[in-house]
Order: sequence, then C-alpha cells, then structure tokens
Amino acid sequence: MALVNLENLKSLMCTESSSDSERETFKTLLFTILSKASRVDLHTDSSEVEAIQKIMLEYTGETYEAGTIRAEAIEQSQEESLRPVAKAAAKLPEGLRVLAIDALASVMRADDQISYAEIDYFNAVAGAMRLSFADVAGLLKD
Repeated sequence: MALVNLENLKSLMCTESSSDSERETFKTLLFTILSKASRVDLHTDSSEVEAIQKIMLEYTGETYEAGTIRAEAIEQSQEESLRPVAKAAAKLPEGLRVLAIDALASVMRADDQISYAEIDYFNAVAGAMRLSFADVAGLLKD
C-alpha cells in the first residue's frame, strides 16, 4: 500500500481533471459533512468555522461566509440520517472520499478538543462513505 498524496487530490479538484458533476458532488458532500461536524458537540467554535472556510476555498475555490457555515451547521444538526452523505459519496472515486474524510478530521481538530460525539460522527461518516480503516488512515491500494 502507498500513502495517499493529498496534495495531488486537492489539485485534481481545482483543475479540469474532474467532471463538473463530480466537482459539484464533492463540494456538496464536503460542505455537508464539515458544517455538521462543527455542530456535533453542540458548539460551533470560530476555529472550526475558519477551518471550514479555509478547506472549502482550498478544495473548491469558493468562499463561504461564517454566517452561511453556521446556518448550515444548525440545519445539518437537525438531520439524523447520513443517507445524503452515502448517496453523494457513492458518486465519487475513493480518492476524493479520502480527501473529504481527511478534511473532516482537520475540522474536528481545529478547536483542539475532540469529543466522543465528534468521534462517533467521524466513524459514522466514514462508514456512510464506505471507507475502510486503511482508507481513513490515508492508505490506498496500489
């Protein structure tokens, strides 16, 4: 197994190598899981919002206002099912799903405190995206 080159995956999303549909699906999936992650522990920390802004700009080239992220976090916190996450992830290649789960881990670490609720959410998202332990660890098959 080889380590995933996340920088190559990020650049893939910012170039024309991906279809418009794939980029839009990735953007939606990423924004959904990251915004909900910021609210899982019932407190949306400003460092988490800043991390989401930075990730969304870097991965998608789009800027998001803090208020938009906070509103989406509240809306997503009401959503119990991860069915939309699973549905979107099924349309993406494994590498992009790994990139999304890595971004999720970054947001969860942003406030220097990872709660059990956040861990449960991370595990549920990884499962919904059909990622193995090796995938989540950043390993991909040759």
